[in-house]
Amino acid sequence: NKDKPGRLETYLVNNSLEQNMSPTENISKANEALYPDVAAVPLMVHVVAPATLPAGYTFEAQVNEDPEKTFTVEVPSTGVNEGDSFLAPLPENFDAPRLNAPTGRWKDGLFNFCSLGFCHPHLWCAMCCPQILMAQVMTRMNLNWLGIPGPVTSTKNTFKVVVALVVAYMIYSQALSYASLAYDPEYVPGYIAALRAIGATVFSVWTLYSLCKTRENVRAMYSINEENCVGCEDLCCSFWCSCCTVAQLARHTGDYEMYQGACCTETGLPEGSPHVV
Repeated sequence: NKDKPGRLETYLVNNSLEQNMSPTENISKANEALYPDVAAVPLMVHVVAPATLPAGYTFEAQVNEDPEKTFTVEVPSTGVNEGDSFLAPLPENFDAPRLNAPTGRWKDGLFNFCSLGFCHPHLWCAMCCPQILMAQVMTRMNLNWLGIPGPVTSTKNTFKVVVALVVAYMIYSQALSYASLAYDPEYVPGYIAALRAIGATVFSVWTLYSLCKTRENVRAMYSINEENCVGCEDLCCSFWCSCCTVAQLARHTGDYEMYQGACCTETGLPEGSPHVV
């Protein structure tokens, strides 16, 4: 019982350790060496339902719409509607290259932002403009500007959308600041202060929500359970320590040990390098 192929909204990265080994064997070997304390946990991937399907139905999902790279997906117990995105485990024997990132735990801690050095691009990006680093993580994970998975058509321009939002907010704020210069500080019209407060609130709420959803989806894909503040860990981390949170997401979803970081690319890595999972 197969229908038209679903789309696996993720990329698998060529990061082979030895040319004479398959990518799956390379990943297993690397994880065993780097993270011996972590039990084997499947990598969860977002799959877009090709049609409204009942529970237990199986179909072939394509990796990045590549008909030569497919694997069988079983619809979860709740069933799915056409266009729904749901998580499915990537089979252990799926022989395609992907990033060497651990499942079941974070690659490092929330406050290990200096582990790659004080001059690493991801650190400065996190401190100076965390929204840009968040957009790079979203692009790697095929998330939209709200941190939600979706089809390629809705996620391919995520970085550009986020940059546009950041630039628009900066122009908005500067325009209000210049407008207030025409008045004495004691007589600045109330509407200028109100507009400034409204803009800051909307921008902050969007940043908080998007970062929270991005962290939630990264945890879901890598099967990472909440350890503290269970039920609201993503919100707490995003609210109280957004810079550390987005930096941790960037380190987990990017192989900075092998590829140099970059501040101004859509993925935070040099053009042409493997970057997404």
